[in-house]
Order: sequence, then C-alpha cells, then structure tokens
Amino acid sequence: MPRFLPALLGSLALGACSYADAGPETSPAAPIWASAGEAPLVVELFTSQGCSSCPPADRLLARIARDGGTNGRAVIPLSFHVDYWNDLGWADPFSLPAWTERQHQYSDALGDNRVYTPELVVAGATGLVGSQAANVERAIADAAPQRPVTASARWAPDKVVVTATAPADADIVVAVWEHDTRTEVPRGENAGETLGSARVVRRLDRVAAAGQTGSVTVAVDPAWHDVGAVAFAQRRDRRITGATLLPR
Repeated sequence: MPRFLPALLGSLALGACSYADAGPETSPAAPIWASAGEAPLVVELFTSQGCSSCPPADRLLARIARDGGTNGRAVIPLSFHVDYWNDLGWADPFSLPAWTERQHQYSDALGDNRVYTPELVVAGATGLVGSQAANVERAIADAAPQRPVTASARWAPDKVVVTATAPADADIVVAVWEHDTRTEVPRGENAGETLGSARVVRRLDRVAAAGQTGSVTVAVDPAWHDVGAVAFAQRRDRRITGATLLPR
C-alpha cells in the first residue's frame, strides 16, 4: 500500500503492486523509441528508503531507465527521495527537503490534498501510485506529446555547464542524477534490505527563464556513480512540455 502524509505544509518553491526485480542496472543508451520530432517524456518518482511500499516502484523505474522507455514512448525517469519518512528509523541518504517541497507543489497543481510515496508524476500533469505498472504504462501512453528542447552541456569531472534557450511559455531546468545506487538499510521499515535506486536526482537548477537563453554551472561530486543529466521545459502550472538528454 502507498504511504500517505496529509498536506499540512503550505506550497513552497519547486516541490501498490509488486514488480519483479529487473536485476543490476547498467547505464542506458539513448531512448530507443524516440519518434521523429517528439522529445522524450519526463516522469518523476517521489520515493523514500524509509517506506516499505517504495521498493517495487523503485524497481519499476529502474526497468524503465534500463529500457529507455515503455509502451512505445521514450521516457526519462527521475527519482526524487523525500524526507518526511526519515523519522521512521532510517534517514534516507538521498533525501532532501527541496524534493519534498517539489512534491507539495505538484500536489497543489494537481488539486490533491496529500503527498504520498511512492508517487509517480508524469510530465508534471498526472500523479499516480508509482508501483502499479499497468497504470503507469497507461499514463505514459496517454501523456501529451513532448517537443524538443534546445540545450547543450559541457562536462568536466567536477561540473557540468548547461546552456539552453527556453520556449516562451516555460523555464528550462536541468536535473543531474546518480544512477544505479545501492544502499544497505540497517533500520526502519526496510531493515536488512539492500535497496537499489535508478536516476537519483542530486541537483536541480534552472538554466533559463521562459523566452530567454541562459547558462548554469552545476557542481558534480566525482564520487557520484554513473552521472547523467536531462534538460526539460516546465511551465508555471508545473506541466513539462519537452526534454533532451545531455550525454557526457
């Protein structure tokens, strides 16, 4: 069952079926289903190592990352680890208050009155339980077409410099992730488990405001494993309208 938390906090700035384990993950190639003229779809999983309902959703997200998409669409999955279950005996080392704030913002935008894990948000427009594979595939298939984003990246061992031109109706945001992490969890609801996570977001920065060209330098810890990034266009109503991978 998904774990729910009442939406007691105000909106801040940028805020279950079992699924078979897909096994160890490797860094995926470019999405395999990219249609001519259509950009890949960004999906965001809000999850926590302190929640026993989350590992099936984490495995489903890892499978989508491995395959480059699902149900005939190219997908860029991202994993945001929230901090509101950290008092259950295990503090998720990837959790940040900013990711909880991002989820609250989606809750407000989608007209929901709670946040929960595991929640998957598809293109900023649809929220659903992230471990229910059939519903996830349906939501991905039904999502609005995505348009290409004009962005490029210059990588160094300790940073990435991203330059982008934003469309008139959306900002360009860059997410930098660490892929295929493994964590031994000694306490809490998942005590004794070694949990894997795909596409764990480590940094999220705005590159360019709507209608403008901008550049941002994002620090990258050389200790992070299998780092990657995506630039995506997000409107004020939180809808995501397009994305592009930023290969190293």
